[in-house]
Amino acid sequence: MEIIKSDITVIGGGIAGICAAVAAARNGMRVALINDRSVLGGNASSEIRVHINGSAYLGNSPSYYAREGGLVEELKLRIFHYNPLYNRKLMTPLSDAALLDMVEREPNIALFLNTTVYETGMDEGRIGWVEGLQLASERRFRFESAYFIDCSGDAVVGYQAGADFRWGREARSEFGESLAPETADRYTMGDTILFQTRDMGFKVPFKRPEFAYDITKLSFFESIRKGLNHRKIPRKANGLQGLWWLEYGGHLDVIKDNEDIALELRKLVFGIWDYIKNSGEFDDVDNVILDYVSPLPGKRESRRLVGDYMLTQNDLAEKTPFEDAVAVGGWAMDLHAAKGIYDEGPATAWNFVPGMYNIPFRSLYSCNVPNLLMAGRNISATHVAFGSTRVMATCGCMGQAVGTAAALCVKTGADPSALAAWHMAELQQILLRDGQTIVGLREEMDPYFARGLTVQASSQREFSNPDASRAFSLEQGLCLVLPVCTERLERVDIQVRNSSDRAQTLGITVFGGNRKENYIPETELKRTAMEIGPGYDGWITLEIGCGRPADDKLYLALEGMEALAVYANEERVTGAASFHYRPQEPGRLKRWEHCIAFRNVVPAQNMYAPGNAVNGYSRPHGLPHVWASGRAEGQEWLELVFDGPKDVEELQLVFNPRLDLEHFDDPIETLVKDYDVTLTLADGSCQTVAVRDNFLALNSHRLDACGVVRIRLDFRATYGSPFYEVFAVKLYAPGAGEVRS
Repeated sequence: MEIIKSDITVIGGGIAGICAAVAAARNGMRVALINDRSVLGGNASSEIRVHINGSAYLGNSPSYYAREGGLVEELKLRIFHYNPLYNRKLMTPLSDAALLDMVEREPNIALFLNTTVYETGMDEGRIGWVEGLQLASERRFRFESAYFIDCSGDAVVGYQAGADFRWGREARSEFGESLAPETADRYTMGDTILFQTRDMGFKVPFKRPEFAYDITKLSFFESIRKGLNHRKIPRKANGLQGLWWLEYGGHLDVIKDNEDIALELRKLVFGIWDYIKNSGEFDDVDNVILDYVSPLPGKRESRRLVGDYMLTQNDLAEKTPFEDAVAVGGWAMDLHAAKGIYDEGPATAWNFVPGMYNIPFRSLYSCNVPNLLMAGRNISATHVAFGSTRVMATCGCMGQAVGTAAALCVKTGADPSALAAWHMAELQQILLRDGQTIVGLREEMDPYFARGLTVQASSQREFSNPDASRAFSLEQGLCLVLPVCTERLERVDIQVRNSSDRAQTLGITVFGGNRKENYIPETELKRTAMEIGPGYDGWITLEIGCGRPADDKLYLALEGMEALAVYANEERVTGAASFHYRPQEPGRLKRWEHCIAFRNVVPAQNMYAPGNAVNGYSRPHGLPHVWASGRAEGQEWLELVFDGPKDVEELQLVFNPRLDLEHFDDPIETLVKDYDVTLTLADGSCQTVAVRDNFLALNSHRLDACGVVRIRLDFRATYGSPFYEVFAVKLYAPGAGEVRS
């Protein structure tokens, strides 16, 4: 048996495990990463093929700028960069390669693929080692570490170590959760086998295997044929990426009965395809083939380890302000039917979550095994809360949190529970430094750099969107959201059109909001109306006359008859969103791909000032918190001038990666592609770092420069945006954040 000694061992190579391992490695730790499959990614791998979803779900999150930051953001950008067809689930081996590349870039990580952990050894209540078997090479390993991170999904190590865990659904009374059942049970969410189809351009027959079901004879057939209970088969089968609701096994033991569940799902998949292909009820299927069927099910839920805190439905709904917040979530509480396809009720209950919420560190380590941390779908959360936290981008954020925390445990000698009590501020600052999003927290600039600092730029974008491309009817209502940095907003111009031969009434309701991370019109401030004359086509002035609300945004809800329209374009005005307004559901943002045209904001809003780049925020939070150049026709620049020579160990730049999108096409047009960093030293000499073809949002530059008096950033190209946008310029002196390597 080979002994592998490291500071930290991570079990599970899904999105949570990758982020945990990379975070620990970048913070100076020797890491062993163990994965029981031949490829990384877990449910996101080419084997299972689930998209990496999270807080920005379907682009309709109430927080709007909701995509996670940190390592999971870097991971997604790398996947999209190497695999431009990721959204279509094509070239999936390139997605695997991007994940492998992210791990292999870290010299501190030793990766063990195809290695199954089968035994955990305890030493006075602590995990001393785990043993793994690599069948193909016939090698056995013993992994010895100070701390272990269970990202296995099924909580394999926690279970073997005797950690307390939950299984199934808690009773409603236990945590006061309205979405929980009256009585506790052992039901979980089930598994799904995804499949993909492809048009071959010529006719290809399909013969149903003998083991597969004749779907027309099963109890649920009429329900899926009619598309009831969220179980609808698209009429066109080309490019079908599976059926998420083709689910089974939550009423069984999803671990012990894994193989039975997998076989049942295969019978269902091939039976469903036989129905699609051969029933005559679907369009243009003669040339379509069943191109891929996953070799194993994608698992949603099994064991959940118990930490010092159990995250609940009420924490998500009420956004509990945790002092030990280390990660974010925001997916709906998406609770699938336990019996899956055989359940007579809806395939899932999609329960609203009011935007991004924080996840406490106390839910990410075991309450009774002191050196065990966890991330992914095995954290300390009730079944209901787990319906939201289980999605992979959220799991990745938790992975970064526990990887960083484990590194800090090694450095300080404090176990996770002690870290939660005494070192939270330090942990949170390291996480913010590494790009992690924690709602409500910002990274304060070191006073060493902040005192006497001057920030200036070549230009600054005006807060307006004057160039309209087309008019949109107001029959269904639209909302323009304007961030406000003055005490009041008096008026703004918008462009409207009345296509009828009679006067039309434009209804205007002004709302304020209560939470800076959200885009929810919550408090009505003013209601008025304007008469728009027959045939009018031009700009009008809206008299707002409202004070700045708690969330620094005013919501202008516009309503009218079909003949009344407002002009808009596809311009992205960071911070100024537009969306469909539904007064019956004001908190449920419905995405719109346009922005209402506006100009002449009074008083003028100094929204995109150069100083925003050093205010500690790396994303919109109430205000945009971004420096944006004027419409660039060439090179633009941002410059930091110190009041005296400074020693700069590291410089970080955070560009705009369109955080309003969950999925995107590569490249993201707002990212800065080419730029130069020039340091001017006290002796008059200069040092320049030239960056070309950048595709990341967070760019770190290890400078190790002494006596710096000026830093100039020359921006030379984006991927298509006419503006350069920088959320943050972050500076670190030698010795800052010593946990990092």
